[in-house]
Amino acid sequence: MRPYRSTRDLLADIEQALAENRPSFHHSPLEKVAGLLAEGRHYGWVGIYLTLEKQAATPLLPNAVHPAQFEASGTRKKVIVSMKIAGREIGFLNVESNRENAFGGDERVLLERVAGLLAKFLVGPGKYLIRKAAEPEPPPKAAAA
Repeated sequence: MRPYRSTRDLLADIEQALAENRPSFHHSPLEKVAGLLAEGRHYGWVGIYLTLEKQAATPLLPNAVHPAQFEASGTRKKVIVSMKIAGREIGFLNVESNRENAFGGDERVLLERVAGLLAKFLVGPGKYLIRKAAEPEPPPKAAAA
């Protein structure tokens, strides 16, 4: 098992993974971030969920389960941090642990910072899919008479 990593070191590695932004067919920067968190703090589960905000937050995928409704086997503690940009919710960072006292003040700071980094990454320049998904649907065209 890898040693418990400091908040500073873990954040530096997450920032680097997002800055490199080298997605491939078998790997994405979001998977890298989830892996860094899981290994660096020994979390049992790390999930990154995207939402689209209309009136209320709705899952990006139809009929998807909200992270608050899902729990991995053996989970004893769970934290869900909202990813927001300019007050607009774009997703959730869901972290679970099989340890009872897994989430203290240091964990809250780390997870809130990671959620902020992910939000900026997801809506930053070149993130066409996220921007496109968040755009309002154009009104239907009138039928020709």
